[in-house]
Amino acid sequence: MIANAQPLFSSRIRQPLFRWIGAGILGLLAGCSDGSPGGQQGKYKHVLLISLDTTRADALAVYGGTAAKTPRLDKLANSGARFEQTTSAAPSTLASHTSIMTGLYPRRHGVARNAFRVNGENVMMAEVLSDNGFHTAGFAGSFAIDQLFDFNQGFDHWDQDFSISFDPRHADQHQRPADQVTGALLDYVGNFDGSERLFLFAHYFDVHAPYAPPEPYASQYMEQWPTSDFGHVDHQITKHQEELIGKKRPIYNVGLSRKLAESAHGNPLPGDENLSALYAGELAFLDSQIGHLLDGLEAKGILKDCMVILTADHGETFWEHGDFWHHGAWVYETNVRVPLLVYLPDGRGRGRVVAEPVSTTDIFPTVLDLLGIPLPEPVAGRSLVGAIDGETLADRAIFSEATQPTQAFEDLSTWENQLKSKSVRFGRWKYIQTPYMKYEELYDLKADPGERKNLMKSLTPATQKVLEDLRKKLEAWRLIEDPRDSGFDSTQMEGVQEALKALGYIGDLGEIGKGDE
Repeated sequence: MIANAQPLFSSRIRQPLFRWIGAGILGLLAGCSDGSPGGQQGKYKHVLLISLDTTRADALAVYGGTAAKTPRLDKLANSGARFEQTTSAAPSTLASHTSIMTGLYPRRHGVARNAFRVNGENVMMAEVLSDNGFHTAGFAGSFAIDQLFDFNQGFDHWDQDFSISFDPRHADQHQRPADQVTGALLDYVGNFDGSERLFLFAHYFDVHAPYAPPEPYASQYMEQWPTSDFGHVDHQITKHQEELIGKKRPIYNVGLSRKLAESAHGNPLPGDENLSALYAGELAFLDSQIGHLLDGLEAKGILKDCMVILTADHGETFWEHGDFWHHGAWVYETNVRVPLLVYLPDGRGRGRVVAEPVSTTDIFPTVLDLLGIPLPEPVAGRSLVGAIDGETLADRAIFSEATQPTQAFEDLSTWENQLKSKSVRFGRWKYIQTPYMKYEELYDLKADPGERKNLMKSLTPATQKVLEDLRKKLEAWRLIEDPRDSGFDSTQMEGVQEALKALGYIGDLGEIGKGDE
């Protein structure tokens, strides 16, 4: 077992002068921000980045959700800019968070999935802000972004004092609930006198399976069955799979099938609504703790000078598609459409709703642009400051790719995710390609946001043209095989296996060495 780590200070050697001479050049070459249209350096004193693990955009009321009561998230959304169509770069925790922190897709930053190390050549948001005078502090909610994987690069303080350790009854390990993440962050900022610039990163894991909200939220949302464990989740997955294909299929290891993809009817079975109610209870509890966090920062005088960015790493399919109660194996909107809220203390962008599609890779360049800091290298994302200020975003291709299953990349020597499900979105259109299944999907998200009608089955001349264009875009992106070196940390195999299995990322422990989550 891996011992719970205590807060630590990064020991990485900094070379800010040489880095930022190069950074300015790279920023200009990439057409990146040179300080405008973002504010002058120092206009926003602090930065708070909040990540909600496994949170579907449509679970929040401001995105149309009705199950969970989220008044504090609703208030935050209405006080800033809300991006309606945000696509996560990858539907698993470490790969997605690394994209958020670097502005790069996984096939460039190199983190194919959970349990891989973040290459030190990646320039992370915390490193850039540290080089520009910020004190950087991160507070992790789960083992998936443990310091073991070098995700904490650039953080002066990294807090992962997990309170929940392995429990075979509930399969919980190496995580902590939202109230403890919030408490740790507020306790830490109490050590500062207000003169420092702070970059604070808060990662909340609560909404991830198994769904077990604390009281009073458990009884409020599911009185007869106020908690769940992975046994309950696995039971529901099995019910759906047996209904459709007559047997259980271990999607962590062997992936999905054409029959699961094509025959999923999108309707809940008995027991599904219990899990979704518990999911809503977790989100309601999380909402209360985000409110507590914001109130605490306001009381300490930090919030009045602080930009707040809130997003999620990925979503979660319930019963809508063949990847039932799962998120890593496919790139449907249930998996990859996430919330993105940007609050600025001067009221900039207040109440604005941005309808154009954006990517979580856009968060990194947007934060730097708002701070007037040039990007250190060309990135896949683009600044969204213009959209915050009311400008219309030009259409562009936005990509995402799955991180599971294991056997979908065993014969590859380039990029581990190459045969897994991947998507490209351009405007209203979305094309999904799943090479290991030899399966293609085309959706008009404006007419069919739930991705129920695969237009591949009834192509017209117009949709055929759309399909050909999206195929070309995805193929050009697929051929980008320049990942920074990374790999699974085999020296900590046993502890990583147990922790990631407990968090629901892997099935058979013997498969993780082959790259399973």
